[in-house]
Amino acid sequence: MGDFLARNWGSLASVVGLIFSFLAYVFSRRASKAAKEARDLVLSQSLGEDMNQGNRTASEIVTYVSMERGDVALLRAGELQNRTSHILARWSAKLSEQSKNNLLAMREQLRAITEVLTKTPLNTLGAHDKARLAQTCQRVNATYSEEYGAAVRAADRQV
Repeated sequence: MGDFLARNWGSLASVVGLIFSFLAYVFSRRASKAAKEARDLVLSQSLGEDMNQGNRTASEIVTYVSMERGDVALLRAGELQNRTSHILARWSAKLSEQSKNNLLAMREQLRAITEVLTKTPLNTLGAHDKARLAQTCQRVNATYSEEYGAAVRAADRQV
């Protein structure tokens, strides 16, 4: 047996090396797949976080408008308009057409909100205009809530 090992040592070492190389390849493929899945999950969670922050800001705008705090509502509406543009630019590849359209529509509604709040103090708006402003703010809030839910649902599907 020792003589056999001595004569065929190089061939045996090559076969063992080939087996270990194949095993390393298999394990590296699995690790690569797991890393890609983990990356996708983190990105989905990050999209969910962006939507959640937008949802919270939209809710704050509704609150500030109802409290007639136009200055703070204007500030938050500007922030949300910027966040919406950020989400559209960053997550365009991950968003469905419907979500993109919803975000674009919200951005336009936020522009209208900021325009109203910039031109006229809330306490001088007529009842009809206040009601329209509040409804627009509620629509933005509801749409952000729906988009946050869609982002969470997409992340849940990946798990």
